Amino acid sequence: MSVTVLITGGRAPVALDLARKFARSGVRVVVAESSRAQLCARSAAVAVSHRVPPPNRAPEAFADALADIVKLEGVRLVVPTCEEIFWVARGRKRLHCEVLAEPLGTLRALHSKWEFVQLAKGFGLPVPETVLVTSQDALVGVQRPFVLKPVFSRFGTKVQVVRGNIALRAGEGPWVAQELLGGEQICTYSVAVKGRVVAHAAYAVEFTASGACVSFEPVEHAEVDGWVTRFVERAGFSGQIAFDFMAGDRVVPMECNPRATSGVHLLGDELAGVLLGDLPDEPLRPAPGARAMIGLAMLGFGLAGVRSWPELRRWASVVSSADDVIAVKGDRGPFAAQFGVLWENWIRSLWTRRSLIECSTYDIEWNGQ
Repeated sequence: MSVTVLITGGRAPVALDLARKFARSGVRVVVAESSRAQLCARSAAVAVSHRVPPPNRAPEAFADALADIVKLEGVRLVVPTCEEIFWVARGRKRLHCEVLAEPLGTLRALHSKWEFVQLAKGFGLPVPETVLVTSQDALVGVQRPFVLKPVFSRFGTKVQVVRGNIALRAGEGPWVAQELLGGEQICTYSVAVKGRVVAHAAYAVEFTASGACVSFEPVEHAEVDGWVTRFVERAGFSGQIAFDFMAGDRVVPMECNPRATSGVHLLGDELAGVLLGDLPDEPLRPAPGARAMIGLAMLGFGLAGVRSWPELRRWASVVSSADDVIAVKGDRGPFAAQFGVLWENWIRSLWTRRSLIECSTYDIEWNGQ
């Protein structure tokens, strides 16, 4: 009898990619998703997709629905992918199976842009100068320029570069004021087991859509990799974890995402076995020449961000050499489904006056509740 894995967050490209990796490894995949429009439901890799209540609006009903799916489908492992991981962790005691997520308190400390920096600093790791801002007075003495961002946020939304005076809006916050860093932005994705990194990918941020990276090419950076290894070890972390670094005169993290991120796309099908507990002697890393992209986003947002002929040539090179994460031979359903996801987010964007990328997490985002 085959193993069954439940993936949550079926709207996301990382969920689709993980579903395909599991399916190609002989694992039966079921999906839980609260949005009507999603990528996974039409994938040949997915046995069945269950619609569940929106977790940040009905957390109890969401947890109950997951528990019912686990029992009905005989699920061995639950793999959260996006910010629904916090809601999954909140209700994990009801699931009665293995859940690839740390307890909610641990996830909260990592997701908080203030608590994460304090945690890493306590481990003796280099971090950016960061101030917790709960009132206007907290900004007195903060050296300009600095970056101001909410303690709980995602995709770089609501980030402001402050070069002079700024008036905080009453009732909003808390924020962090962080030194403005220079250098190359590098993102990482890792899987860890009891403080040991067992899979790892690092990639530079080049083409983006509303702050989210849409092209992925692995980079080698020993200092970044060493920082991740030391943090995971000292935290004793297990699960999926990702960091955004700025590598310039110093290599320091800007924030942590204790969940799946786009580094998934750079790792091979062996990742499925790693997530199920088949641990390699050395960390799984991207294969030589690994390249990936979100094709539709590269054709739209990526091209729109091009500002010079060298950038255009680089864009064309990436598009011609990278594998599309969505459109895969033999599994074309998600290619059509992505237009439904885009349409739903666009309509919601018009209603709420939020960006498309913000609307992609409207019913799953978690802000420290």
